[in-house]
Amino acid sequence: MIGSTVPRVALILTVFAAVGCSGQTAKAPTATGTPTTATAAAAQPVSAQPVAATSTPTPWSTAPVTVVHDPPVPPVPVVTAVRYAAHPESGYDRIVFDIPGAPPGYTAKYVSQVVADGSGDPVPVPGSYYLLIVFNPAQAHTDNGTATISGTHRINLPMIKSYVVAGDYEGYVSVALGLNKKAGFHIAELSGRVYIDVAA
Repeated sequence: MIGSTVPRVALILTVFAAVGCSGQTAKAPTATGTPTTATAAAAQPVSAQPVAATSTPTPWSTAPVTVVHDPPVPPVPVVTAVRYAAHPESGYDRIVFDIPGAPPGYTAKYVSQVVADGSGDPVPVPGSYYLLIVFNPAQAHTDNGTATISGTHRINLPMIKSYVVAGDYEGYVSVALGLNKKAGFHIAELSGRVYIDVAA
């Protein structure tokens, strides 16, 4: 009797943890349209811990999105980490940008080519389509110049194949997602982070 009850309790707790990760909703910020361009350190899967919601996801769409925030600076918001996870039960892949404190403004849009901020040089991004996210004001380094996110990362989720940090330049941080196809996405905020879901 006791032996059969313990697995059931463990299963119930597992279900609650999964719901906490994928069921996060987020007060709708103003969304309008068009930004700029897109380099990150060690990335980790998105944890299943529940997080306070602060904005509602924009509707599923392939159209450009701009969300305006005007945080007081200094300090400039820092993108400290990138995390990701597949959510096949809900039909999307999620990528999360950890940004402690007041959130920066951000844009998301499909681009035909990714170029490096500052130089304008082409940046290779593994994938067939490119979704570019730009944060401003923001930085991807500490005050002593150490990068917090950088580089190219193959993550091979069902839809998101990679992400590349293409810029940390004059208050702009640009990150490109390499996707399998051009799919609808939505973007929103949780406490201390901005996330994007891409329909898989």
